[in-house]
Amino acid sequence: MEKISKYIEDSHFIHWVFNPEEELTGWWDSFLSDNPREKENILLARRILHKLHTKNKELSENEKIILFAQILKQIEGRKSEKIVAELLKYAAVAILFFAFGALLFYQKNSFNSQFYVQETSEPAQTDEAVLIRPGGENILLSEAKSKIEHRTDGQLVVNNQVIESLGTQHTGTPEMNQLVIPYGKTSEITLPDGTHVFLNAGSRLIYPDFFPDKTREVFLAGEAFFDVAHDEKQPFVVQTTDIRVRVLGTQFNISAYPSENIIETMLTSGKVRLEQNNSGLFSETTEMKPGQLAAFNKVERTTRLEEVDYEYYTLWKDGLLKFESTDLSRIVKRLERYYNIRFKYDNPFLGGVRITGKLDLNGTREDVLENLAAAATVEISQIGKEYFTIKNK
Repeated sequence: MEKISKYIEDSHFIHWVFNPEEELTGWWDSFLSDNPREKENILLARRILHKLHTKNKELSENEKIILFAQILKQIEGRKSEKIVAELLKYAAVAILFFAFGALLFYQKNSFNSQFYVQETSEPAQTDEAVLIRPGGENILLSEAKSKIEHRTDGQLVVNNQVIESLGTQHTGTPEMNQLVIPYGKTSEITLPDGTHVFLNAGSRLIYPDFFPDKTREVFLAGEAFFDVAHDEKQPFVVQTTDIRVRVLGTQFNISAYPSENIIETMLTSGKVRLEQNNSGLFSETTEMKPGQLAAFNKVERTTRLEEVDYEYYTLWKDGLLKFESTDLSRIVKRLERYYNIRFKYDNPFLGGVRITGKLDLNGTREDVLENLAAAATVEISQIGKEYFTIKNK
């Protein structure tokens, strides 16, 4: 019963479960035929979603976060039908948690309490990116690449338009903002301290209106590139579900999608320290140097530290993908997030085809897929509005 979260957080899967249109049903039937080992996971994910959808008990926002985390954290590591049935009693967790492909987990001993006591209500499932302001106001971001700026004078600017002016008075406890980016969208944001963040598709960033304490702390689920404003007196901390990254002023990329077992931190300049939530990373902190990649395994609680070409992990923010002897399946997965589409293989072994090159994502989707097909010597055909098949040429 492992790996169900990749279905529970998939907007296409959720849409199929509750609105089984002919095109979606055909695609998933075909996927099941090609991936028979996934049948149990898919059936379990469907049962959980139906349970979540049909209960009407009202919960506080704290309860929603706690119970949602318990479902995913515990089910991922258990196989017993009896245990799964027991976990389904938490079905009162609202379905809205799955809308954007970025999940918030709760660990009361690790997170800044402001990350889990904030307002977490979201609009209904949508393809739109959204900035959720304190108090629950939703600012929809219709552009494929949105831009948000918190200026030093207190102005909030969204896509070059002033939304509000809060002044520069920073007193008391700051309220939290959530920037939620679904598959098919990206965003750039300048935080209140001047830190610049590129947020990739299927990601969520939680941050305060201002940073009042000894540290500047944000929460990330998904992938982002950080260009941190230097401040020796106030280190910058990025919290993820399992680790936190502590810096003074530097540039680095973090990929921390909840559905993946590996959290990757790529340092391009400066110096960072990685710590495991609750107990310190690998029982002690790990310091990184520029050009190093730290891959933390959430299951084994171990890391792999190696020297790599940082461009393979950071060029996405410029609309480029670079790869060298990389499995086609890994490239396809990134394109699924970037364009909010889905692929299936006519031959499962095609996912292991290794290719080298670059993809310019600033062109049309059709051109990108055509170039990928040529590089992998395969045929990519569209079989629905958002569905594609990969075949031998």
